Amino acid sequence: MEAMQQLDFEGLLQALRFHSETVYVYTAEGDFDNGCNYYGLELFPRRATMIYSLCALEEIGVVQMDRFLELWLLEDFSFALVASTETEYEGGEYRTAYRVIRSTDLDEIAQEMEFDLDRIAAKLIEFAESYGEVGMPTYEL
Repeated sequence: MEAMQQLDFEGLLQALRFHSETVYVYTAEGDFDNGCNYYGLELFPRRATMIYSLCALEEIGVVQMDRFLELWLLEDFSFALVASTETEYEGGEYRTAYRVIRSTDLDEIAQEMEFDLDRIAAKLIEFAESYGEVGMPTYEL
C-alpha cells in the first residue's frame, strides 16, 4: 500500500467536491426541439464522482450501445462498482443510461475490475492531482 501513503487527502477531498454529481438509476436526454430530459431515482444517497470506467461491450450501428463497469467514489469516501448500459441514437441526439450497483466491497471491486489496491490508490492520486491543475480563477476589478 505504498501508493496510499502518497495520497493527498485534502486534494482528494477538494477534487471530489468539485467533480461530484448526483447519479441517477435511469436518465433519458434528448437534443430535440421539444424534447425533455428525464432523471429517475438517485442511485446513491449522496453525490459521487466517477474515477474509472471500463468499457465491457460496444455495439455500433444506428443505435450505439455501450456497457461499462464504473468505479464511483462517494462523498463519504466509500466506493461503489456500478454496471452501466448507455445507448445513443443518431450520434447522440437521444441518449439513455441505466445504472445498477454491483458491489460496495473494496475487495470485490478490486477483483472485478482486476485492480489491486495500489492501482486504486494511484487512480485516486491522479484524480486528486487533476484538481490542482485547474488553477485558481483570476478576478479583475
